[in-house]
Amino acid sequence: MESLISAYRKVELFFGNLKFAVVIVSLFAIALGYGTFMESYHGTEYANRLVYKSWWFMGMQFTMFLSILFATLIRLPPKKHLYGFYTIHTGLITLFLGSYITYEGGVDGTITLTPNLPTRQITLNDDEMKIQFPGRGKEVSVELPFQAGAKDLNLDYENIRLGTFLPFSQDELEWIPVKIPDPGQTSARYKLYNDNFGETLTLTLHPMSDFNNTMQLGPLNVHYLPGSLADCFGSTEAHGLIVWNGENRGCIAPKESDIRRKKSSTGKEIVAVKFEGQEIAFLPEMSPLPLNRDLALDENSPYRIFSKKLFEQSPHLFLFGHKAAFYNKNTSKWETGDVNKEKALDLPWMGFRVLLLEFHGDSYPRLYPKYVKPVQDNGQTIIGERKAVEVTVGDDKFWVKSGEPVSYKFNGEKIVFELTKKNITLPYELVLDRFKMDTDPGTATPASFESFVTLFKGNEGSEKHHIFMNNPLKHQNFTFYQASYFQSQEGPYGSVLSVNFDPGRPWKYLGSLLLVFGSIWHYFLRRKHLKAGGARA
Repeated sequence: MESLISAYRKVELFFGNLKFAVVIVSLFAIALGYGTFMESYHGTEYANRLVYKSWWFMGMQFTMFLSILFATLIRLPPKKHLYGFYTIHTGLITLFLGSYITYEGGVDGTITLTPNLPTRQITLNDDEMKIQFPGRGKEVSVELPFQAGAKDLNLDYENIRLGTFLPFSQDELEWIPVKIPDPGQTSARYKLYNDNFGETLTLTLHPMSDFNNTMQLGPLNVHYLPGSLADCFGSTEAHGLIVWNGENRGCIAPKESDIRRKKSSTGKEIVAVKFEGQEIAFLPEMSPLPLNRDLALDENSPYRIFSKKLFEQSPHLFLFGHKAAFYNKNTSKWETGDVNKEKALDLPWMGFRVLLLEFHGDSYPRLYPKYVKPVQDNGQTIIGERKAVEVTVGDDKFWVKSGEPVSYKFNGEKIVFELTKKNITLPYELVLDRFKMDTDPGTATPASFESFVTLFKGNEGSEKHHIFMNNPLKHQNFTFYQASYFQSQEGPYGSVLSVNFDPGRPWKYLGSLLLVFGSIWHYFLRRKHLKAGGARA
């Protein structure tokens, strides 16, 4: 101890008249200001990872702790006029100890309450990768680092390798080349717009893409189909039927003379069409699949039937790469047109037009996560809210994103990867009975929101609680605060409560009391000592 105190005195001498403690406190204040600035622009989680829970910030706090401790030790043995000083520093040391106990053993998370569904899972802020082997009934959890930047995990388990971890990412579009181009697996990007609205559509027929061949924009449905079907959609046959072969992409809009109709035993119309040298029967009102000899739907057949009449009541846009087709209610006709990069095609809905941006027959679109600094707006993360881990299994490499589990088959064994948050299970349940939200007069802006919950305590029965601002629920050392809300798919609002367990709180309270008491005591003792002409300590 003597050598440590001696070393501390040398440090203070090095800084001269500027006390070492003052230097540390100043640096700490600068770090706090930097963290506050990061929090305001990039969100609380980014600030926690970058500053508040970083190793260097923790080291700075530990250095402050040592400075306070040794500032007390070098003033021993005790002097009567410094009793208040000792009490203040004891309070500060107690505060640090309480904070450390909370850091090591505390819980800080959220619990999501869906209306009328019991919940006991607390979601923590720490990320983990779960690797599940359903066939073996086995699950492996890998804790992910709590840091602000990208990190190479460099972890291997059996034939699985975890590579780069992105704590904040944004999906970016990349085009992946294919070895053998297939005319039935093309992809394209379009611009759909009018004077007040614009949307970029990425559509594909490739099975490995993250995108689909259909999209819905309000009342408008957009369908992307093989280019070989475009001419058939331009047919003016009154029946509106199209038959195609999914293997060779050939299609026909049969003449009425090539169609034979009859009623099934259930009263449904059976349509038999001559196509590619054979007669194929369908129930076009029920399914695009053909019928086999037993009049059952044949899922193995490559043939499909399409009735354009089913798509005349609401807006539908069919895109075929460089061509488009749609039903125009103004003319009561199906119309087709060319779509290219030079000139947009006019559509019959609210002045909309469609423009071809890109067409790819030798590649397909994929979304790959890229690291970004998160951006916060009105308390919500609008950019970079997704996390991602690069996974390699055998020779295949792919990304697992938060909220999107990936199922992979390797050597005949199914493996499920999921990037999620850690959670803990409460020994009791909470049920949201009712959620109440008040808005500012004349606006839809929330002014306050409250949760009415039931706490089920097993054999001890249940209790009703009302949670709102400054009125949390406290039970078994856990405190539940009203934090946020959401709207469920069924319509009613759900509630999000922040959950806190602070085992160091008694020590923090004790340290705060010692600080107040020591400050008052030190003031009067110091004043008395100076009046008596005492020397400065």
